[in-house]
This record gives sequence, C-alpha cells and structure tokens, in this order.
Amino acid sequence: MESVVAPESVDLADLPESADPLPETAPPDEPLPDEPDPVVELAAAVAGLTEQVRQHHDRAAARERVIDKLHAEVERLRAGEQNLVLRPITTDLQNLRKDLLHQARTLPAELDRQQVADLLESFALSAEQALERCGSVPIQPAVGAEFSAREHRAIRVLPADDPAQHERIAVVVSDGYLDTSTDRVTVPARVHVYRWSAETAPTTDQSPRAEGMSADV
Repeated sequence: MESVVAPESVDLADLPESADPLPETAPPDEPLPDEPDPVVELAAAVAGLTEQVRQHHDRAAARERVIDKLHAEVERLRAGEQNLVLRPITTDLQNLRKDLLHQARTLPAELDRQQVADLLESFALSAEQALERCGSVPIQPAVGAEFSAREHRAIRVLPADDPAQHERIAVVVSDGYLDTSTDRVTVPARVHVYRWSAETAPTTDQSPRAEGMSADV
C-alpha cells in the first residue's frame, strides 16, 4: 500500500508576480446628459431680443404721446396768455376804429389846417394810450434839448452858430419808443443835431444865414 504524501504549504510570497495584472472590472455605462440644441438656444435669444425691441418701441411711443400732449397744452396756454395780453390793445384798437369811422361820417364840408391837425393828434393820443397799455411809451425830445445817444439818432448834423448849441437838438423828425418793462429804447427818436466847430464857426462879416443872399436884401 502506497503512502500518501501531504502537500507542502505554499507561501504566496514565493509565487512569481504575473506580468499582466488582472483587468479591473469596468463600471457599468452611465447615461450622458442631453446636449442643448443650438437652434433652440438661438431661437430663444432672438425671441428675447424681439421682446426687448417691442418694449423699447412701446416706451418710445408712450413718450411721444406724452410729448405731443404737453406740446398741445403749452400751445393752448400760450394762445390763452396771448389773448389775455392782447385784450387791452384789442379793445383800444376797436375804439380807435370806431372813432375814425365816426369822424369820417361827421366831418364838416370844410376844414382848416389847424382843425385837421387837432383831429389827427387826437387819434395819435388814442394810439399812444394803447401803446402804454403794452408797456411802450413814446420818447418825445424837445428842440434845444441835449442829444442822447441812447434815446436819439442823429440823421443830420447842422453847423451851430453858437458853442452853446453844440450837441443840442435842432429838429425833431420823429418820436422814439421806450419799453417800460426793460427800460430799453426800442426805437430811438430821429433828430437833427447842432455841432459846433471852430473851423466852421461863422465870422462877423459872414454867417450861414447870409450866404447866398444879396447885399441889397
């Protein structure tokens, strides 16, 4: 009967290392996330921009409506203020027209020069009162008064016979006008002014009045 030999114990450390390690078990495949569709993203971006543009146009249209409304209100107020300011002058002009028509119908057959002058001056006074209501008063320089560059405009210079006449008004051609609210001359009075000059001063033998006159006169 053959004897049975017990197998020797094997030390795992004595086993040779394998050149190729055992492959690791791969994990199960996981589902990949869905990638966004670029067409959908583009459509959403275009839709957002379109909404922004629409809102911008709506706001612009609303501003335009507000501006138009305010403009119409300003024009209405301006027209009302203008009518309020012009009402006194309108009333004066209506009265002046009525007076002119009345005088035209009732004029006598014959008028002398003084009567015509008085009548015209009365109408000028009515116009002056209407101008005063609007804040415009006439500048009425007097002959012999001192010339003022602020209120007067010299349209002609005349030689003075006396040094005392220098820069004095010789003739009043037309009145001027002053704005009472601003104290500003809107229309200067047109005048002739004397100017003294030693070179053009008259001598005892000859004066400007004597020039061109015969010695027998």
